[in-house]
Amino acid sequence: MKKIKKAVLALTLLSYPLLAEPTLPPPVQDVVKMEKLAGPAGPFTVKENFPKDYFLMPKNLPYLVGMTLYDNSSANLKLSKEQISAILKIKEELMSKAVDKALVIKKLELDMMQQISFKHKGPKAADFYPKVDEIAKLRAELTKIHLDCIEKVKAVLTPEQFEEMLDYGVVNMF
Repeated sequence: MKKIKKAVLALTLLSYPLLAEPTLPPPVQDVVKMEKLAGPAGPFTVKENFPKDYFLMPKNLPYLVGMTLYDNSSANLKLSKEQISAILKIKEELMSKAVDKALVIKKLELDMMQQISFKHKGPKAADFYPKVDEIAKLRAELTKIHLDCIEKVKAVLTPEQFEEMLDYGVVNMF
């Protein structure tokens, strides 16, 4: 009997992701739009995730719009129509600012890459330090937009919804 209970429990846990649903379907049109806006990736880039790759902290902050609307488990949040609308408004408002900033950063990085990467003799590394500082400042500004987004999305969620989102959204807990 214990083996059957364990088997049923294991099957239930394994099939859970298959039963989960996102609040909204994945925004394929947004991905296509971002790829067009971003243009081709640099020659030393295998795959670009635009604009996220241009954040100062692209890996260690949550992307709450995606987690609340498009994650496979986001339907568990039971967001109201008003909450969905508010999150989409935040996305629209802040995404355009983020894209504009990321495009400037990408252009600066690609310009610098062209100058230093394809000639055996070229400018000295120190010649690029001011541009590196400028890129770092812009990446920090872009990350501040991301932080604002996190704060605004959290304000839309109830404490219970936020905890539920963490339950399915946190991949690695340290």
